Formats: sequence, structure tokens, C-alpha cells
Amino acid sequence: MTDLLFELAATLGLGALLGAAMHFSWVSYRAVPRGTASNQLEFRFENRELIGACPRARRSLSLEDLDEDIYHQLIDRLSRIFPDLQRRLDGSTSHHASFSLSEVTQNGPALLEVETHGSSLNLRLSGIDAPLSHKVLVDSDQASAVAAELAVLRASVDNAPYLSWRETADGSVDWVNKAYRTTIENADIPHSDSTWPPAQLFHGGPITAAGDTPQPKRSALAMKSGARKVYEIVRFGSGNGTLNFAIDVGATVKAEESLRQFVQTLTQTFAALPIGLAIFDRSRSLVMFNPALMELTNLDPSWLSSRPTLYDMVNQLRETRMLPERRDFADWRKKITELEKSAADGTYCETWNLPSGQTYRVTGRPHPEGAVAFLLEDITAEITLTRKFRRELSMNQTLLDHLPEALAVFGEDGVITMTNAAYDELWGTDPEDPISQLTITDATRLWQTKSAPNPIWGDARDFVSQRGDRSEWSDTATLMNGRVVTCRFQPLAGGATLVGFMPAHQGTMPPAHSAQLAAVSS
Repeated sequence: MTDLLFELAATLGLGALLGAAMHFSWVSYRAVPRGTASNQLEFRFENRELIGACPRARRSLSLEDLDEDIYHQLIDRLSRIFPDLQRRLDGSTSHHASFSLSEVTQNGPALLEVETHGSSLNLRLSGIDAPLSHKVLVDSDQASAVAAELAVLRASVDNAPYLSWRETADGSVDWVNKAYRTTIENADIPHSDSTWPPAQLFHGGPITAAGDTPQPKRSALAMKSGARKVYEIVRFGSGNGTLNFAIDVGATVKAEESLRQFVQTLTQTFAALPIGLAIFDRSRSLVMFNPALMELTNLDPSWLSSRPTLYDMVNQLRETRMLPERRDFADWRKKITELEKSAADGTYCETWNLPSGQTYRVTGRPHPEGAVAFLLEDITAEITLTRKFRRELSMNQTLLDHLPEALAVFGEDGVITMTNAAYDELWGTDPEDPISQLTITDATRLWQTKSAPNPIWGDARDFVSQRGDRSEWSDTATLMNGRVVTCRFQPLAGGATLVGFMPAHQGTMPPAHSAQLAAVSS
């Protein structure tokens, strides 16, 4: 045994083993028989000196224990599991005694069997997996796995893109990662020349307890380059100190500032719009409105700021008589639902004729994330002007219809814009037919089919299509029924042309004209 210890000490360079070899040079160290259960630890002492142990029991002791008082060390540790052990050993005064102790540990039940015979002591321990020595001995595979895991953890922490450090109870830093060390070198902060302990970059902030939601705090840090970096710090309570993490949120801060400026720009733009704007989020709560909306709806600004729902707002408009009259309340409720759905699809557009005489155009537009925007525009002046224009057109049409002369007005592009009743009667056109697509070419073709051949119609086409200065002129044409009409062509402002037809003197047509008309008719 002594030679084996000396050889092992020489190989490992352990001086303690040499002393252990000298200590055991006179002890008869015997192995426990192999019949011992595999889950038991068995120790044999003689005069409180270890003289035997099973292989599993030997593995539970470290080599340094060989140079110590193994008996008292083992009894002390076993007494922590079995509190009555020391008292029972002290009470064993007989020459031969045996007893057993049992306790329930975290790993299950544990049993200790003790047998004394004079100066000999035999201990059998089962149900205990923890090493009994100061230093834990593990096999090479387990040690390699632990070392590999430790290397992964260290690499993960050092390569993390955020700062990580630990503070003690008095606020001093006792551990940092690589990102923290790099930031110390680039930060514009006063620090001593000593490399340890590291300088404290951030101070204070809420501490999050285990299981609670993190409470981040933002802090700015001046850099040697003159820039300022903003970090979001989270502190977690850990024992007598804190574990801290800091993430660079400079890009987030810039994005938030850009968004804030964009919203301010939109707000200023919306404030100058004469059109009322109301934006509702996906839950249909009002999130944005402009002053024009308050002016058009007469709603209280404080009430609008309370973020009412779309239904509440429409209901309030109904109470203030800012909605079209609805005879059926159920139909009105259905209208609100249709309004919301149509706006979400981007198809809602309606004209509201209010009891006050005002006319509003309401348009719904979908927005991202399910939001809906409503545009409220006062078109009373536009509607009034349109109605006035239509009345004037109707009056002009009536006046033209009462004139005996057949009239047709052509626009600058040569398209007929207006005719009267005498024209429809003369040329046999239907007043209900649309004339917006009839050109001077179509008109002269009609005139040619209902009259004798005459070069006047080609001249008429050229005159209507002509640009620049024009002079009024007239000529006569003979219709298929023998009537002679006087055709006059008068330029109007804007490039328009007035064409008029009046029956000429009803006399006897010359024979030549009669023969010519008969030939055309045949």
C-alpha cells in the first residue's frame, strides 16, 4: 500500500500523498468483501483509524482526507444527516453493540448501520449519494462535460451583444463580461488606473425580484468620441447583490424620435386641414382627431379626448342633430354597423343632408392594423353651387326650347353640348338620347341624309373645327321634304360654335332644284 501511494504521489506531484503514505505505512489496510451491496458505503475503523473501505466508500473520500482525521471528519458529516449518531456512539459502553439510524433526505430515505466490537467500528451507509469528503471526486467524463459546459457559458456571456455585470450589496462591481470591459475603455468617465474592481458605468434603478416582470430603466452614457449612447438597464436581485444587464437602445430611441416628429408633422398638417379627421383603432376607439372635426360636429374637445368609441361618437352626433334624420331607430343602428364594415373595406362614402341645411360628405378609409379613418367634409357650398348651376342650365334650356330657330351648340372639341326643341323637331332627333358623344361629323352626316346634296356641310365641319379668328356666315339648304332652311354659323367664346336653322321663304322651287331633289329621293 505504501509503495502504491508513493508511486501515485510521484506521478501526480502531490506532496500530501507522501505524508499519507508515511501515515499508513504501519496500518493494515484491508478491502471490504465484494459481497457488499452496490448502493452501500462501508467503513471499518480500528482504534479510530480507517483500516478498510469498500470501493464505493473509497471513491467518496478525496486523497487529501488520507492525511486528516478521517474518523472525526466522517462522524461529523454523518451527524449532520443522523443527529443521534454521536450520542449513540458515546452511549455504547458495552464490548459489543449494534444499532441503526434512519432519516429522510432530499434524495429519499437514508440508513446507517453501526456495529462496535471492542475498539473496532463498522459503518454501513445506504441512500447517500453525496461525497463525504471536502473535495468532490468525479470521473473524467463528468469532468469533461462540466468543463465543456463552463466553456460554452463563458463564451456565451463574453460574446453577448449586451453589457452584463454583477454588483455586491455595497454597490461595487465584482464581475463583468467582455462587452462591459470594452464599454469602460470607450466611455468618457473618470476611473483609476487599476483594472480591478471595474468602474461602475450605471447607478441605481429598480431591482426586479425573481419571478417578477422586469422594470427597465434608460440611462445615457457619454463616450470619448463625443457621442452619447442610451442603454436600457434591467437589474435582478441575486443573493446579497444584483445581476445587471444593459442593452444599447440608440436605434430604438432614434426610431421613437422620428415617429414622434412624424406624428407632430401629421398633427400640424391635420390641424390646418378644413376636412374633419377621426381615426379609430382596431377596437374602434378614437385615437386621433383634428380641430376641423370639432368645428364641423360641435363636439366637446374634452369629450373627444376621452377616446370614445365609434358607436358613442355616432350616438352623440345623433343627439346633437348632426346626423341625417332616421325614422326607424333599428334601421339607424343597422346603418352604423354597415358604416363600420364599409369603412373597413374602404368602400364607405355617403352624403349627409343635415336638418340644419348643411351637407356633409363622409368617407371611410381602412388603415393598417385594423384601424379606420373617417373624413368629414362640408360640401354645402359645392352642393349649393351645383344646384344653382343646374337651375341655370334648366332655365337656359327652357329659353332655348321656346325659340323658333333650331339651335345646336358645339364645344371647342366639336362635340354637341346643347340643342333645343326646334332642332329635335327639324332633324327628327330624340331629346332623350344622350348628346355628349355626338360630334360635328355625326351632326353633318345627319344633316346630309335629310337634305339635298350641298357643299355647305363640309364647310360647316371645317368651321366648327377651325381655331383662331372666325367670322359669322350663313347659307341655305334644301331638306328632303322640299323645305328650304337658312343655316347660320356663329363663333362663341372659348372656341364654341352656335349653329342655327330657320325656315326660308316658302316659294316655288326652280325646276332644276325639283329634279335634283327627286333624283336624291329616288
